[in-house]
Amino acid sequence: MRKLVLLCTSLCAMVLLFSASPVRAQQWVGPNGNDANACTQLAPCASFQRAINVGASQINCLGSGSYGPVTITASLTIDCGAGNVGNVNVSGSSNSGITINTASAVTIVLRHLALNGLSTGIAVAGITATSFSSGTLIVEDCMIYGFGGSGIAFNPSGGRGLLLVSNSQLFQNTFGIVVQPASGQIASVTLNKVELVANNVDGLFFGGSGVVAGTMRDSVVGENGNNGVIASAGQVFFTVEESSIVDNLTNGIATGTAGSAIKVGASTIGGNGTGVLASSGSIVSFGNNQISDNGSDGNFTSTKPLK
Repeated sequence: MRKLVLLCTSLCAMVLLFSASPVRAQQWVGPNGNDANACTQLAPCASFQRAINVGASQINCLGSGSYGPVTITASLTIDCGAGNVGNVNVSGSSNSGITINTASAVTIVLRHLALNGLSTGIAVAGITATSFSSGTLIVEDCMIYGFGGSGIAFNPSGGRGLLLVSNSQLFQNTFGIVVQPASGQIASVTLNKVELVANNVDGLFFGGSGVVAGTMRDSVVGENGNNGVIASAGQVFFTVEESSIVDNLTNGIATGTAGSAIKVGASTIGGNGTGVLASSGSIVSFGNNQISDNGSDGNFTSTKPLK
């Protein structure tokens, strides 16, 4: 009898737990959707913004289509799914492709999207997170191109912001990725299998008066009009591993502030105006890089032996 009472008590507690848990609101968009619909799988909406407005915390795509620019103010996943592409085209507008404006910690996941600035020259970004209080922004399997600003503008304004980009291409923007935390803020950056190619100015730029820390691995930063990677933030602690920094017109890797420190391992640095240039701060080699065929190879500030 006692065991039966305990079992009933446990079951009741589980029922209360599940009933108290919020139901994740999944909404749907489709190439033949209509924003007058309820955004269900059987009656999809036509735009990401409409799906958010009806209360989505996850947006799924029924197929490839153009789903319009969007403003995000709370935790959200937009995932068009493997085999589909969610297109966001921006033309003649002061709005970014995706604008993130949050007042508290959030987690935002963006997958299988193609953001196109249409090369209009308007100084907007593909993804803007400049009012990003804290939390995590994840960008996976995306293309971001043709923006007059940056592909991604990540500027944490409160607390610590985490940016993770993987399996993505950012090309033909003015800047590839710009990270500029405010004073007293921290931006943690992880890039894996990312291509920052043929942007008009810099591929990867760290600025602002806060702290930038992180790593880039198995990535390509090439053919950018100025620098491949440049660190000019208040403090930078960044590692480049197993990556190619090639054919950037001015510098492959550069540091411009005393607090900037970049470490480089198992990477190729070639075909740049100058391979490495530490105007201030430091660029440290792990001693296993290939650096050649630059206008000037430049010099690492020191070499740290592998252990």
